[in-house]
Amino acid sequence: MRARVLAVALLLSLLLALIPAITAHAASTRRLCARSAVLRDSPEGFVIGRLYRPQRLRYVRRSANRRWALVRTRSGLTGWIAYRRLCK
Repeated sequence: MRARVLAVALLLSLLLALIPAITAHAASTRRLCARSAVLRDSPEGFVIGRLYRPQRLRYVRRSANRRWALVRTRSGLTGWIAYRRLCK
């Protein structure tokens, strides 16, 4: 019984460790088409960085109002930029 509980716990921890890799793979890669873009911590939030063309970004998702895109840089910084700044 204890071995079965341990095996289930091990399997569950392995699956939880793989979730970020699975979701990162589902995202697409986009280029920044605008000359520059401000990276924010939330849509219309605080500025956390500035991005410059032709930087490649991992596109994760869009905001509910469809004006913002959640992106991840190659260095791992995640934030929101105006969707119109991305290449189609």
